[in-house]
Amino acid sequence: MRSSSSEVFQERYLSRINRVIDYINNHYGEDLSLIKLAEIACLSKFHFHRLFHKHFGETVHDCIRRVRLEHATHLLVADVHASIAEIAEACGFSSSQNFSRAFKERFGLSPTAARKNPDQHMIIKTESREAWDSDGTPLAIEVKELPSYRVAYIRDIGPYRSESNERAKERLLQWAVAKKLVNARIMMGVCWSDPETTPSQECIFDACLTVPENVQDDSEVHIQYLPGGKLAILHCECDWETIPTKRKWLFKEWLPASGFQRDERPFFFIYYNNPHMNRLKLAIVDMCLPVKP
Repeated sequence: MRSSSSEVFQERYLSRINRVIDYINNHYGEDLSLIKLAEIACLSKFHFHRLFHKHFGETVHDCIRRVRLEHATHLLVADVHASIAEIAEACGFSSSQNFSRAFKERFGLSPTAARKNPDQHMIIKTESREAWDSDGTPLAIEVKELPSYRVAYIRDIGPYRSESNERAKERLLQWAVAKKLVNARIMMGVCWSDPETTPSQECIFDACLTVPENVQDDSEVHIQYLPGGKLAILHCECDWETIPTKRKWLFKEWLPASGFQRDERPFFFIYYNNPHMNRLKLAIVDMCLPVKP
């Protein structure tokens, strides 16, 4: 979390602000007035706006617009049959003109141009497979249905794979050990933001651990449900530093040729070990990409 967050803030307001972020991510296409979001946080409009800006470093309005644009960039490529106006409406913009203006302001080109040349704006081109698949073995993607998960989580705002992400995972595990919840639990990392379109300091990462129904949230650790469904799963046993390259391969090479498209659920990792605890920094993870036909 941002260093400016006080202990009092953590205890009294963090769960309320996190509820709002979850609501924005799940209802970005709807009317998201400041009054409605303040009511979700159980705070006055002015107090909520001040606390939100203090915690995230951006206004509520800027956060909503960023989340809507992130989803719009995905739909431009994934749903080629939808018009610009339909995408604008689906993502909560009042008109296609307002959408185009906001899109160009953020990415420097129009939605139409971005759709024709998706590599031109938000996505970094992937290195060839041989750059990291040194033994020549094809990477296997397994597409299967996974259930929904009830998870305890600690949220971190900032660059993915950062030290603060790791600290969030460590704090969550310490909490789980204290509550005797580690055995048979699944450790996950949920990436709510697209790192190719979102400034690194604004990316939202949740360190998650599956928990039974009787476990409740507290001042630091909160509860959410991650929806189940069809996932493309890339199992990796590799150097931790190669994870970003493999992720790009999954999105840029496998997905376009797969016959699937990405859906609106968040991308996440399932962790099977801690790569920082072994000399070779070997990471054993599943990359889970939500897909639909």
